[in-house]
Amino acid sequence: MPTRQESRTFLHGAGTKILRFNRSERHLHWALAIPFIICFLSAMVLVFIYNPAPTKPYRLLFSYIHRTSGILMIFLPFFTAAIRRRDFKVFFYNIKQAWIWTIDDIKWLLLMGIAAINKKISLPEQGKFNAAEKINFMYLMMTYPMYITTGLIVWFTDNAFAPWVLHCLMAVMSTPLIFGHFFMATINPASRIGLSGMLNGFVDRHWAKHHYTKWYREHFECALAPAPNDGDDR
Repeated sequence: MPTRQESRTFLHGAGTKILRFNRSERHLHWALAIPFIICFLSAMVLVFIYNPAPTKPYRLLFSYIHRTSGILMIFLPFFTAAIRRRDFKVFFYNIKQAWIWTIDDIKWLLLMGIAAINKKISLPEQGKFNAAEKINFMYLMMTYPMYITTGLIVWFTDNAFAPWVLHCLMAVMSTPLIFGHFFMATINPASRIGLSGMLNGFVDRHWAKHHYTKWYREHFECALAPAPNDGDDR
């Protein structure tokens, strides 16, 4: 949850920027996202290229990359959270927001597809995360320990067909979430503006007010006047 200092606006160039994610949030996000994506991509190579032809060269290299990124996915987020432990309240606040659902979240999901086609359809106001982001967050939290457990069983035991199937099934189920998240963050014009929030922490104030109205109103509505030293995002 942003502090009072963070909840003030920060003038950047010609537009007004506000802090959406502080440094600790961004570091924790990338500490998990980068190893996960490497795991995902290396797994696709192993399954689609080397499973049909195990004798092809460089199979061990991709297997090593997959296992190494898996180890990083286990330890890197916890290490990042530990060194950023002063922001535990922020982490728990985000988790809480992801698991709290309201009728507006359900309506948002039902109207999301229609609103993308018909601009006359207004989506319900959202908090810090919209309903789609909440689903992504929740799915990751539920499958993260299962990825680790099944991955270690497959790695260190000989008879691990069932864990391997479950490991692959979770990856298949996460595929639309991954590509949907990537599309919204980098391609979709209406939402890719928010990518800067995970790169430097700041997003356009007007964009945030439109897409995350409840969160904006709670933390920034009364703090629109720029203040000195607001560029420090910890």
